[in-house]
Amino acid sequence: NIYSNSILFYKFFMNDEIDPILVGETDDIEVGTVESFEHDDFNYAVYHLEPGFFCTQGNCTCDEKAPLSESEIEGEELECVGCGNTYSIVSGDCISDPELDGLKIFDISEEDGNIYLNI
Repeated sequence: NIYSNSILFYKFFMNDEIDPILVGETDDIEVGTVESFEHDDFNYAVYHLEPGFFCTQGNCTCDEKAPLSESEIEGEELECVGCGNTYSIVSGDCISDPELDGLKIFDISEEDGNIYLNI
């Protein structure tokens, strides 16, 4: 409905409380790899793919809660070392089993050679 769309618009475009969090330098993460990043007791997985940088939650949704920084990456997909499921790094969707919950994705940006998490 229009009311909820207005709230979403405000949250994403008008919220000036979003402070970018410095993750590191762009040279810190090689293309085709993933690094773990923690902020406020929450783990994130930061990926450097050919098209740029991406970010998901740091642990899989599986029972093992396997760290995604240990996952195998192929193109824009990752394979969890705990459950073996394949996820899209870009969308978070579970490719191997679309019925499963996907990964949370987070906005990440590059500026002046630095990587920022925008939460």
